[in-house]
Amino acid sequence: MAAKKNYNSDGRSAEDRTLDKFAELLIEKLETIQADWKKPWFTEGVTASLPKNLSGREYNGMNSMMLMLHAEKEGFKMPVWATFDRITGLNYVKDKQGVKHEAKDSEGNNLPLVSVNKGAKSFPVFITTFTVVDKETKEKIKYDDYRQMTEQDRERYNVYPKLSVYNVFNVEGQTNLKEARPELFKKLQEQNEVNRPVQQEGEMFSFPAIDHMIAENKWICPIKPTYGDSAYYSISKNEIVIPEKKQFKNGESFYSNLAHEMGHSTGAENQLNRLKPSAFGSKEYAREELVAEMSAALVSQRYGMSKTLKEDSLPYLKGWLNSLKEEPAFIKTVLQDVKKASGMINQHIDKVQMELDKAKEVKQETANQVSDNYGSYDIPKWALPYIMNGDASGISDHEQELVDKFLEKNFPDGFIPEVEEGEGKELNRYPAFGERNENALTDRGESPYLAVDTVSVKFSPGGYMETVSDDKEDGRSQEAATDNPKERLAAKAIPQPEEQQEEVHFHRGR
Repeated sequence: MAAKKNYNSDGRSAEDRTLDKFAELLIEKLETIQADWKKPWFTEGVTASLPKNLSGREYNGMNSMMLMLHAEKEGFKMPVWATFDRITGLNYVKDKQGVKHEAKDSEGNNLPLVSVNKGAKSFPVFITTFTVVDKETKEKIKYDDYRQMTEQDRERYNVYPKLSVYNVFNVEGQTNLKEARPELFKKLQEQNEVNRPVQQEGEMFSFPAIDHMIAENKWICPIKPTYGDSAYYSISKNEIVIPEKKQFKNGESFYSNLAHEMGHSTGAENQLNRLKPSAFGSKEYAREELVAEMSAALVSQRYGMSKTLKEDSLPYLKGWLNSLKEEPAFIKTVLQDVKKASGMINQHIDKVQMELDKAKEVKQETANQVSDNYGSYDIPKWALPYIMNGDASGISDHEQELVDKFLEKNFPDGFIPEVEEGEGKELNRYPAFGERNENALTDRGESPYLAVDTVSVKFSPGGYMETVSDDKEDGRSQEAATDNPKERLAAKAIPQPEEQQEEVHFHRGR
């Protein structure tokens, strides 16, 4: 079933007009590169990182590339975008019953209204939505419900993808967010600062995650740095050969050129199955060069590195420009492949980086850990009151169940929590537990949880200490005072004597 298109009076759909816009931007960029092929794909300092929405979610490869080109053209520095409804939605909050109320400050005063600047023009992005229809009854169900089903149950339904167009605004250059919500604006700035995962080594740079991928063969094919002057992906041998890093003018050139070859390797038959037999210099060969180039540009930008055009790709510039001018829809299939290729590379890098970070944390914990310390966990902030003192008043039954499962699994014999000051994380993609991220591709390194603000909590075994009453009428009765918050909560329901001994806390290993 073909997706229904919405047409304007000129007879052209929103999708057609968006592709024209995308082609126009890319043509302009390629013509700039043609004039100076040593100019990077993206001007340093214009876009700090890959474009994101207000929730911190990155736009996919197709939208990401175009939003960065548009931001570069308009001079937008903050890579955060939102729809008109999302921006104006900041003026309201919902209560537990789902009723909207005007947003207020801590003193109960209405906050200044957030709005799109007068005269600001939106930019289109593509969003894929899915319609799920029962094959027999023709009834529609939510795509999220469909994803929860077993493979057997899914066979009852047809799934129809639809590419829709949404219009977004840059929150810095096209809204008054900075003036109306200075705290939120500052938070967004901090979240989108350039975070280069590279370390200086004299005049060279190293990218630990990719170095580890090379050394431990953690990419989809072997990567072989070899002294010489050729960088290529061999389809027949399924391997990447690249000159040694010391042969490049700097470390960034090594990694960005490697990203180009990694882009090619994603098209292997057992991966994205994009590479087809084609003659060197053919139209198909040129198209694949464009996919690899733009994939490498996106990957480099995501990790704070600049990417210039690969010299071997120069001969194809004219062909790319001709294809885009003759058939703007050409960009659609190219960008879809760029989205998949860059996504695969990013997922592998992030997965390896997670492994390195985890190994580093374990090493640090081992060095500092006392014998009876359970370790530290990134705990969602909403769960903190319940974990620290058993206060469940601010969370739902479902959220309480998530916390209980985490505690019972990791600390069946009780625990003592201690907040580690200064160790909080904004929009952490890897909390200890929380709401599931149903769209996550966990086998490719994506987090199984939704991003949430967290704070680090160190857990120690729950200790107790016996105390002896001096009350002669009670004899020499004994009591146990515990540091376990859940035990303290349960103890509130037990009738207590009017006079009690002072509670004693025992922090073992402290």
